[in-house]
Amino acid sequence: MRIHAVFCTLICTIMTIASLNGCASRPAKTMPMSKFETTIKAGDIRLFSYSQPLFREKARPITAGNRREDGTGKPREDSESQLKRTLHDLEQDPRLKKYCPEGYVLIDKYAVLNDVVIRGECRYSPEQAKK
Repeated sequence: MRIHAVFCTLICTIMTIASLNGCASRPAKTMPMSKFETTIKAGDIRLFSYSQPLFREKARPITAGNRREDGTGKPREDSESQLKRTLHDLEQDPRLKKYCPEGYVLIDKYAVLNDVVIRGECRYSPEQAKK
C-alpha cells in the first residue's frame, strides 16, 4: 500500500513538472512580420519604406452575436487604427533607430490591398545638412 502511494506521488510530480516545462517553453510573442526597405538617393538623401500585412477579419455570417452594440457589423480594427498601430511598431523597430539616428520625417502613410505602408525620410544632423 505504501509503495503504491509513493509511486502515485512520483508520477504526479513528473506530470506536473512536464506540464510546467511545456508552458514555459512556449515561444515569445513576436511582432508582426514587417518589411523595412531603405534607399539612399543623390546628395545622401536617406529614404525608407516600412510595411506590415493588413489584417482583415475572416468573412462570417452576420448574426446577433457578432454585431457590435451599436448595431453595425463593422470590423473591430479599421485601416486607420491599423495605420496607427503600424506607426507605433515602426517607432519601436531598432532598424529605424539604426538607419535614422536623428529621427525621421513622415512622407506618406496608407493602407492598400494587403499592406499598411509608411514612407519617410531621415532627419539630418547640422553637420550633414552643411554638406
